[in-house]
Amino acid sequence: MTFGKFVAAAALTASLALPAWAHGPTPQQAEQKITLATPPEAVWKILRDPASIADWHPDVASVAMEGEGKGARRTVEFTSGGTVTDGIDRIDDDTLEIRWRLSEPDIEVFPVSYYTNSITVAPAAEGSDVTWKASFFRADTTNEPAEQFSDEAAVTAMKALIDNGLSGLKDAADHGGPS
Repeated sequence: MTFGKFVAAAALTASLALPAWAHGPTPQQAEQKITLATPPEAVWKILRDPASIADWHPDVASVAMEGEGKGARRTVEFTSGGTVTDGIDRIDDDTLEIRWRLSEPDIEVFPVSYYTNSITVAPAAEGSDVTWKASFFRADTTNEPAEQFSDEAAVTAMKALIDNGLSGLKDAADHGGPS
């Protein structure tokens, strides 16, 4: 091998290794399922309206909607202060699924740069299974985020949103609807 070919091979090898050194945010996932003693149709009635999250989620103070159904925008104000805006992607009366994505983040309020969430209701032996799934990225998408914008902070915040939401949904379903 000539010196020129050696240098070219070494440069190629080094350039292929560079992506392994680069890193950034990795997609995170959170999922939780609960079983409610309420029929699926009654749970779906609580969930179907994207604005109703303010009625059953204890962390949500209010919701402002622009439009209806798929393509609507939902601005969520949290009880802790601050807002995020979601785009509604799906409201399916056949599969009992609502799906939304973050369109305007506020990383000081909720430490993620992007998310998609879905809640699905399915029949269970004595009521309904409700599954909340989320895929998301941390707030700071640089290689070395500040602690409050890290993967861990994003996972903690998303799990709290889901846990508190499902708890609030259970309370609403147990009492015949949103309070």
